Amino acid sequence: MELQEAIANRRSVKIFKRDMTIDDDALYKAIKQATDAPNHGLREPWRVVHIAKDRLGDMSKQLSEIAFPNLQKKQQNHYEVATHLGGMLALIVKEDPRQKENLENHMAFGAFAQNLMLLLHEAGIGTCWKSPAYIFTPEIRELFGVKDDEKLVGLLYLTDLEDELPHRERHFNEIIEKF
Repeated sequence: MELQEAIANRRSVKIFKRDMTIDDDALYKAIKQATDAPNHGLREPWRVVHIAKDRLGDMSKQLSEIAFPNLQKKQQNHYEVATHLGGMLALIVKEDPRQKENLENHMAFGAFAQNLMLLLHEAGIGTCWKSPAYIFTPEIRELFGVKDDEKLVGLLYLTDLEDELPHRERHFNEIIEKF
């Protein structure tokens, strides 16, 4: 697959109604390759926590009890969605108290995440990045082992690519200005 083709065709897969499986070996290979992302000072400010298919149910129960206390229907809905996925990654970036370095870390993490999603797409694994408000709570941070100098920036749902995904027209002319 050509790079531009992967960039143009990668979409967030938001179909979670059937039981999905992914190739964990392909996932780990993509994670390893994604670390070739540019990063200032070779700080490699990224970390992922892989929740494998067989652990999604346990993770969902723990997460939804924290995120949706006393809301049984929301807890059940989360469980049904999560357990249909092929897996999940908790996306974690290293924070730096220095403003410039922190910006560099976040930019590097974005490059890593883009690399990862493109490589997964190429491997036939769909992705959907979720950043629900509950990822900022101390209990959810603790659930995923997020350290004091780190930030949980999202959950990457891992899916299959069985469905045709629509392509929305991009508005590239609106982002270019001349000096």
